[in-house]
Amino acid sequence: MGALLSFGKPHGARRAARLALGLVHLAALSAAACGCRKPADVPADAGAAALAGDAGADAAPAALTAAEGQAASAAPAAPAWPPSDKPLLGVTAFVATVYKEPRDTSKKLGYLRVGSRVPRSAEPAGTAGCPGGWYAIEPHGYLCVGEEATLDLNDPILKAAGPGPNLRTALPYRYAFVRAVLPLYLRVPTAEEQRKAEFKLDEHLSWFEENKATVQRVVLGANDVAIDARGVPLPGKQLGELGLGKNSLELGEGALLGGEGEGDPIPFWLEGGKRLIRNISDFKVPDYAVFADRARRFTGLSLIGSFPTGPESLSRRFAITTDLRLVPATKIKPDTGSPWHGVELTDALTLPLAFVRARSARDVQIEGDKATPGKELPFREVVPLTGRMRRIEGVKYYRTRDQRYVSQLDVGLAVAPSAWPEVAEKGEKWIEVSITHQTLVLWEGKRPVYATLVSTGQAGVADPKTTTATVRGVFRIRNKHVTATMDSNESSSVGGRAETTADAPSASRGAKPEKGGSSKDRSSKKPGAASAATKPAAGAAGEKVIPRKGDGEYGVTRRRGEGTYALKDVPYIQYFASGYALHAAYWHDVFGTPRSHGCINLSPIDAHRIFLWTDPPVPPGWHAINTGEELGEGTTVIVHE
Repeated sequence: MGALLSFGKPHGARRAARLALGLVHLAALSAAACGCRKPADVPADAGAAALAGDAGADAAPAALTAAEGQAASAAPAAPAWPPSDKPLLGVTAFVATVYKEPRDTSKKLGYLRVGSRVPRSAEPAGTAGCPGGWYAIEPHGYLCVGEEATLDLNDPILKAAGPGPNLRTALPYRYAFVRAVLPLYLRVPTAEEQRKAEFKLDEHLSWFEENKATVQRVVLGANDVAIDARGVPLPGKQLGELGLGKNSLELGEGALLGGEGEGDPIPFWLEGGKRLIRNISDFKVPDYAVFADRARRFTGLSLIGSFPTGPESLSRRFAITTDLRLVPATKIKPDTGSPWHGVELTDALTLPLAFVRARSARDVQIEGDKATPGKELPFREVVPLTGRMRRIEGVKYYRTRDQRYVSQLDVGLAVAPSAWPEVAEKGEKWIEVSITHQTLVLWEGKRPVYATLVSTGQAGVADPKTTTATVRGVFRIRNKHVTATMDSNESSSVGGRAETTADAPSASRGAKPEKGGSSKDRSSKKPGAASAATKPAAGAAGEKVIPRKGDGEYGVTRRRGEGTYALKDVPYIQYFASGYALHAAYWHDVFGTPRSHGCINLSPIDAHRIFLWTDPPVPPGWHAINTGEELGEGTTVIVHE
């Protein structure tokens, strides 16, 4: 007779029955645990709010990009953003902190990104520490007009920054990876300046010309899945079937690198070989500098535009980063992210179900006590289950609704808990993550609404204090980021503590985060672990101080001792414990397998869908928020074995 399914450890079903009750006691683990390395963002009732949330949108793009055609057709009418009937404030620094009160010693509510425009009060609330005045912004908080913000909506930086991240798509920017070390130019360089800055450039350009068709080739990715306004994949649509929108295979290099087309003109702020706006990146150089820092190989870049040049600049294409620096297109490869995504749960498709995690998986026929392999199962296929299970020779086999079995060795389960946590009894939203099964389920009370595969910490269910395991327990989302930069160990200058979210701007400029506000590197504690992994907070007693951008002389590439590479604008980050976050991973496609340094990696589509679903929503025009009294409490996250 088959046993009933319940989540729990791979051995000992009786322990699973006590799982939900014991989770609350596991929450204490997070207090001492150090973290993964990445960040996330958006609302529960996402429809119009998400569509209106493009930070700093001056006007809608002239044409829909990949995935927007279908999403727009399913979306409710959204109010214009920013509103035209209210006075606005524009952000001119890469990030601008929002404070609860009109003083920079008050609580930090979040931050906005360059180019964002938000409604403001008609008059400042005061000028203490801010000669330009503290202006109230919607829905809460104050911004200082001066170095970070302006009342002049014709400021060239606002126009240069463009419409901001696109929250209607799985990837909010276009992304690329660095294939060879490159300078981050501040203006369009001449041929002579490029040859001086880039080693063996002529040889590289010759190689690129011969191999461009191969090395710049892309595959269908995250933005090629048609989604609705909630971020939910549309049923019945094939990958790349986007209606009016072009998919990645139909786009040229210019659009894949952030431009509108192949022949976009040189932006107004770069005309005549000059730079008509100041450098807003975190790497400060003299005004006469041609470039500001270099990007290492494998660095992930986020892009908002690209344009070709003429013979005076070697006829190279340059892409524009989100902090308004230029990268030569011949040294980066466009990336489209994984198209993998979970499933919306309905009356017809609900729990229990299994995701096929093994590429060689087969279904199983059971006669008596003998299990016989049958037909091959497609990788990541969703298999509805009956809730019954057989154990043969120590292996569990789960009964499928079409009267087959699947092996526990081949699948990850998503099933209802054997005992409901308090948040479910209250009818609230909550997120459930199983480390053993590498699955995540979104719940609204006791009703499951979405299920998918994830990648948790590499160390599985080991001790998160000393390994790369994901912390287990009951948590609430502390802060949400549309995007933020991480390193390859998932370290970020943005910590998980609610009161330190807005330290991201200062930390990125080389300042030290507030004490206790960093995501510490747990991997350095492991025997044999690389000691060079970046730590956000430097200078603590006994810690090795890692070089940071901006702390050296102009033009020096600082690679020694860092041991990691940057991943710019990791999308849809949601911290739920110090150093641990749910976030998109645009650089891999092994969801269903432990992979991270402690964070919960999601496919871009899933991260976007979850970001739009969780509470509280990120207000339109904002880039990140701290949850709490002012903006709302975060959704509960329960992580168990």
